[in-house]
Amino acid sequence: MATKKVKKAEAKQPLYIHGRYVVEREFPAKPAKGSKPYEEAKGQIKVTLVKSTAGCLKEQQATVAALGLTKIRTSNVLPDNAAIRGMIFKVKHLVAVEEVK
Repeated sequence: MATKKVKKAEAKQPLYIHGRYVVEREFPAKPAKGSKPYEEAKGQIKVTLVKSTAGCLKEQQATVAALGLTKIRTSNVLPDNAAIRGMIFKVKHLVAVEEVK
């Protein structure tokens, strides 16, 4: 008869790198493949361009364009979700945001 060795559940030791303890944290689970987590928005927000993108970084100009804003005082109604909020945060100095009811 073969005997099997059973491993004990080992407690996680703290990670020690370059003389410091590093905190290991768990990341949130990724959404399932094929799911559309950003389409489940509950409300809508109206985004208006109030300052010009001239002189801004290329990344900020691209973000404004992705929000559908072309000229000053143009507006776009978008779903209120994490992706759009992140885009607005990048260009918060250029846009005004209102909640649509």
